[in-house]
Amino acid sequence: MSPSPAPLADVELIVPLNPKGTAAPLVCLHASAGSAYSYLPLAQLLGPEQPVWGVEAPGFDGSQAPVSSVPELAARYTAALREAVPAGPVHLLGWSLGGLIAFDMARRMAEAGAEVGRVILVDTSPPYVVPMPPEPEIVRRFLHEIAASLGLDIPAEIDALAAASGEEASAVFEEIGRLRSWPPELDAELLSDRYAVFHAHAEAAHSYGPPGPYGGSVWHLLAEKSPPQEGRWAELLPDLTERQVPGDHHTVWQGDSLQQLAAHVRSALSGPARPRTN
Repeated sequence: MSPSPAPLADVELIVPLNPKGTAAPLVCLHASAGSAYSYLPLAQLLGPEQPVWGVEAPGFDGSQAPVSSVPELAARYTAALREAVPAGPVHLLGWSLGGLIAFDMARRMAEAGAEVGRVILVDTSPPYVVPMPPEPEIVRRFLHEIAASLGLDIPAEIDALAAASGEEASAVFEEIGRLRSWPPELDAELLSDRYAVFHAHAEAAHSYGPPGPYGGSVWHLLAEKSPPQEGRWAELLPDLTERQVPGDHHTVWQGDSLQQLAAHVRSALSGPARPRTN
């Protein structure tokens, strides 16, 4: 039985970052913030022959409700990808939460007989089902993520405001908007909308327990300054290649670290794909 066509709204979540080129396309899955455009600098470094597409999260533009399940996100994106790229292999790349989505998509595509090229994880923690952190901690992580993604210095007041927030995230966003060091366009309304997406994705990451391994070829690009990971990825990914990139979870996307990350991605995409074992 052939899969049902993806709803038009889901196909529109696939956005061009560098749509030209003749190589198998690289599809980049959003991280917790939900934007596909964090991958644009990488796409520009991969060369004119490498098509790159990004996947934006439902809810990021306010037209859909956010989704709080990795399997649901992966199922929707897999269907949308079949509609947008109906034939031929595709490569999948995901940073952070995006790596979990890429892993789940690769399993689904392989089980359906679709041709999966390389899967590339970027500093992605192994999946475990764990309780959600307290709301103030989620608020703190969200604000750090926003600041880091924009290359902003993180105001010292953020952690104190988040710690005092209780369950009232909106009150924190009102206070943040009044700081002179905070960009005025990131007002309370926009932050509240973005936080709804981020919170849903935090739920998705904390509740994801993969149903089994993926036997295809996977590269994992780890930030040197990130905390050491346990070996669960090796259990889930029998054909795993690991490389380190200078920097931390966010600075791997900047300067020389980004250049090295792009070089590893090019190496991953140029290598021969080995047969799947699952």
